Amino acid sequence: MKRRGFLQLLGSALSAPLMRALPAGAAAVGTASKAAYPALAMKMALDQAKHRVNFLVFSMAQQLGLGIDQANALMVDLSKQGVVGLIQRATKSGRWAWSQFWQRPEDSIVASQTAARDLKEATQPRTQDTPNSTARRADATKETTMEKFENLSGIAAPMPLLNIDTDMIIPKVFLKTIKRSGLGVNLFDEMRFDREGNEIEDFVLNKPAYRDAQIIVAGDNFGCGSSREHAPWALADFGIKSVISTSFADIFYNNCFKNGILPIVLPQEAVDVLMKDAEKGANARMDIDLEAQTVTTSDGEVFSFELDSFKKHCLAEGLDDIGLTMEKASAIDTFEASASAARPWV
Repeated sequence: MKRRGFLQLLGSALSAPLMRALPAGAAAVGTASKAAYPALAMKMALDQAKHRVNFLVFSMAQQLGLGIDQANALMVDLSKQGVVGLIQRATKSGRWAWSQFWQRPEDSIVASQTAARDLKEATQPRTQDTPNSTARRADATKETTMEKFENLSGIAAPMPLLNIDTDMIIPKVFLKTIKRSGLGVNLFDEMRFDREGNEIEDFVLNKPAYRDAQIIVAGDNFGCGSSREHAPWALADFGIKSVISTSFADIFYNNCFKNGILPIVLPQEAVDVLMKDAEKGANARMDIDLEAQTVTTSDGEVFSFELDSFKKHCLAEGLDDIGLTMEKASAIDTFEASASAARPWV
């Protein structure tokens, strides 16, 4: 037996005694006698709602041995209490019981408590904003969608350091959040700020000429270290749209494409030229053409770079993994409808 099947069987075995343990006169609630369900079912559903953003009422009902009518009545009662709400889609039978998946409305009491907890857990140690940070424009409680990468003309910041790892990009102390927004203020935190929280003037992104930089020209092996996706999140939130280096760590390189950042690999000779051009400051702007796959210096020198066609397409269209999946939304809906009709107990 596969591990997943074993765990499901174990969960059913553990929950079954709870139902058998109910006394004969245990309270039952519901809209009709044939759909009455034990009070334990409501208690467990409320407990699920307190600790999870969404949950499958029918999975829980199946573990408790409830029938479809009982599970349907349970969902109706939960909806009346404002705990869960039906996802908008009509079913063939017209019965909620076939819809399976329920989600709390944003304005429900439980959702508000969850949002408050998320805000408390996601507090950032550093509250100051940066002129280049998108945190000013993004609500820290909401996820941002990936933007399309268009031709870029921007200031490039020179970072000739070798082996800039992900812990340097975003120190581990700031990895308490799973939101893409809000990390820009902590980008290169230990390099940008001293222990008192004051800016270190010598760090390139603290210099007036580079506060609005959108490009980084870096030394070899950029993004090495742990595989944390928070690193490209922090870069993107700060406003960095492209990083140029002779090489990147594989996981960081792939994560960049999922977050709207273009990592460009060029030979050392080309990077040396771009590094010197970046050192000119705000008066020198580099041009990056995604379609032509070229980088042009402020002096007009052009360098071509290689790029996987699929990654290029995703950047140009603003498609991360979720975006690629949603392109198949119609096919997914069709499959879910047929699967639910065929196996309503799942």
